[in-house]
Amino acid sequence: MSYFHSLSVFVAVAEEKSFSAAAKKLNLTQPTVSFHIDNLEKKLGCPLFIRTVKGVSLTVYGNVLYESAQKLEVIASTAENHIRAMAAGSSGHISIGSSTIPGEYILPLRISSFLEQHPGIRISLHVDNTDNILAAYAQGRYSLVIVGARPKDPIVSTPLWQDELVLAAHPNLVAKLPSSPSLEDICSLPFLLRESTSGTQQAARSVMDELGITPDTLHIPFQTNGTEAYKTALVQQCGIGFISNLAIQKELADGRLLALPLPIARPHRTFYGIYDATRAPSCLELFWQFLNHQI
Repeated sequence: MSYFHSLSVFVAVAEEKSFSAAAKKLNLTQPTVSFHIDNLEKKLGCPLFIRTVKGVSLTVYGNVLYESAQKLEVIASTAENHIRAMAAGSSGHISIGSSTIPGEYILPLRISSFLEQHPGIRISLHVDNTDNILAAYAQGRYSLVIVGARPKDPIVSTPLWQDELVLAAHPNLVAKLPSSPSLEDICSLPFLLRESTSGTQQAARSVMDELGITPDTLHIPFQTNGTEAYKTALVQQCGIGFISNLAIQKELADGRLLALPLPIARPHRTFYGIYDATRAPSCLELFWQFLNHQI
């Protein structure tokens, strides 16, 4: 016998002040109603109703149970409405893990636009390097991740956005180079690196391999694990380095940084999205479709 079912029978008897009227309201037989009330009284060890020939009224114990049952009905109704909204995609929480560039320069604007259209949904965004984000996703911490390198493990990933990789330098460092610098000239300047687990650094390493540049032939005075610190080091003339075009648009526009020429087509890299619909309510699919339409 369901305790919550018995409570609903109890509430009906309390409000109708009659076993027979409650049975009619609930489409039950009167013996079934009596069975539920008797079992509740035995379970609680006290009488819930005062029975008279004119009907029933609540005892002091019954009044306490009735007040509590009403609160439970409100909680159950609220939970039901919330779950229905989650199933419909109009409510729920989405946890997102992202590598630095999409997490700092792409997603905030897109999340803001999405939440304007879907105010009942909550989103949390955590930004870290690609390897850490993928490791956390494997542990089930995020329902959606967006990273700057294709996962090596057999995870289904979807290309979302393209990013251009720029070899950036302060104008004062560029001024030290010939007017048409060779790759050897460029590599004579101090070179800055991101941490090896960074998606940007992984993409930069692919470009360096294509150009035949090896780190042991470079002067590397500075290495960091953050895009903003890396960008600041570039602006402060610590050296030159590969960085996302998205991260330095303002600096390129105002002349604080310049893009150095390369003997190959300017390299691009792709941001990939990975998600598991079983880790979040229907709103995740809604957000995923929104991101895909933003490509």
